[in-house]
Amino acid sequence: MASPTRPRVTMEEKIASICSHIESFNLTPKSFLTAFLSHSVMNAAFRRRFWGTVGWPGTERLLHSVKNLVCAHLEGQGHWEDFILDQAIAIARSERPRSGRYPEGAYVNSASLSVDFFTERERLARNRALTNQMPFMYKLMFAKLQAGDDLGDEEEEEGFDLADDEELEGSTQGNVFGPEGTNVGSTQLATDGVPTELLNRDENNPLGPLDSDGATPPPKDDFNLTEDDINEFEGGFLCRSPDRQVRRRVRVETMARTICAMLAFGTNRRHNGFQLSNSLIFMASGVTERVNSYLNYIGLCSSRKTAHVALKSLGQEAEKNLIVRFSLEKAPLVPPIICYDNLDFQQKVHMKSVGHSSVMFHGTWGYIHSIPPSVRKSLDPTQLTTEALKQALHNASKLKIQPRMFAPSLQSTNHFEATLKSQITQVILRYIATPFDREVELAKDPPAVQPLALELPNISMLKLMIASDNSATGVGEVFTGVIQQSGLTPEEFHSRLQLVEGDLGSCNIFDSLRAQRTPGRRHASALDNILPIPGAAHTLWNLAQAIFLAHWGDETHSRDTGAWRTLHALGIPADKPVTKKDFNLMLSHIQKIHEVTLIYCVL
Repeated sequence: MASPTRPRVTMEEKIASICSHIESFNLTPKSFLTAFLSHSVMNAAFRRRFWGTVGWPGTERLLHSVKNLVCAHLEGQGHWEDFILDQAIAIARSERPRSGRYPEGAYVNSASLSVDFFTERERLARNRALTNQMPFMYKLMFAKLQAGDDLGDEEEEEGFDLADDEELEGSTQGNVFGPEGTNVGSTQLATDGVPTELLNRDENNPLGPLDSDGATPPPKDDFNLTEDDINEFEGGFLCRSPDRQVRRRVRVETMARTICAMLAFGTNRRHNGFQLSNSLIFMASGVTERVNSYLNYIGLCSSRKTAHVALKSLGQEAEKNLIVRFSLEKAPLVPPIICYDNLDFQQKVHMKSVGHSSVMFHGTWGYIHSIPPSVRKSLDPTQLTTEALKQALHNASKLKIQPRMFAPSLQSTNHFEATLKSQITQVILRYIATPFDREVELAKDPPAVQPLALELPNISMLKLMIASDNSATGVGEVFTGVIQQSGLTPEEFHSRLQLVEGDLGSCNIFDSLRAQRTPGRRHASALDNILPIPGAAHTLWNLAQAIFLAHWGDETHSRDTGAWRTLHALGIPADKPVTKKDFNLMLSHIQKIHEVTLIYCVL
């Protein structure tokens, strides 16, 4: 005989029965839940043991039910927000970067700062540590900033500035205000509506987070950038992604990390890694002391005094590095190549008085760089001596200059033809037409000429010298200053073949100085171990200006078809050719004129 089926009890009856049973013990539902969750009795502890672990989904549903009940009324909604605010304040106050000296902690001593602090690997490690040690605040700021992506297209177009989108979001390296780098790769996002992968991805590596050990920095984004996507600012390059979503994500992550760094610095001024880096960048960028004081007040940078202490520490390290690189043990055959140029700057005083007026400094700046290892292997050591230099100069003095030396060869003619064809193709694809068949690769780049392997240059700056290279005496003072910075004696410095790069005027003045000391018994007095050569930039500088001036034409003649007319037709105001001091603008004008000429020939 089958057992009788138990009558079905509705949820309403269950709730009424349980509440009646609770009231029979002089308890209310609130007091019962409070006692059940907080009492240490074994029975209650056993039943709630999984509420915060594997049973968290049920606990979360319970909390949402409490929220919906409380927020059903306006007064209750205020109480709930106050409660959540108190909890958020408690979590935010508990989060802080690790104390202690860098790299174990977040405190960076400006008196012992080194160049390694500014490397890409260290920067990414600091960003990773910041987001790891302040995950709640970082995710909260990220979610708030990311909420702007939920706006409709019409609302976003009205409230979003496209110029800010391109200029402020686009920088993927060297951002001053925000430490860009990796995000937390192991933390999970606890905020609804924000994709977890956005918090776990590095803006420099969209394919995934960094390795756990952080041994190698991530590769840069392969944005397939063209020359139009790269904006040059005084020798530095800021690359922006063509994808607007990537630019938006970079900006949001940068702002979130910046806010976290500012909060950490405001709570404890010894958490100063981000601020110390910014203070040095701001000083190099020409930020005034008054503006720097305000930025320090809001937590974006350290004080100017701290920046000066850091610069002193970096200067001491740079001084030791120069001595090591010039040492005979480090480079027994060829020392680092010296590059220098004159520098004139004025210390301007607005309110002049006795003993307090504007001063003009005539000095020289420079740097050293070593021959790349890949090139050094192909050099013959026997041809890198002072005796070999003397023999080469002697042979060159007896060389007869013939016109055929300057005539084009078959190889150079073919290369010039391929270069023109590639430039015509590039101009057509940029301004006139688009390729119909993507499978056929068009030659848009000129053929390479003795390509070298891509290697990071090993550059070390020389200390500024109050000595002008505009005279033979000044050049002598410059070399005296270089010898003092190298840590060598004059005999040791002149014992090796020394290459020096500079502009044409500096090379001629050095030859004048050497002629004044001829004959000399020693290398230190005769300066016969030094070979001055024009640098690559100055050579391009002089050639470009000569070509530009030769084709400029006469702007006073209405029928003249020189380069000035092309610039005028393009709407570029140019009453006279630019000087050599504006090197980038001069090359830009030459490029535009050349492109216009090619387009005219094609059409």
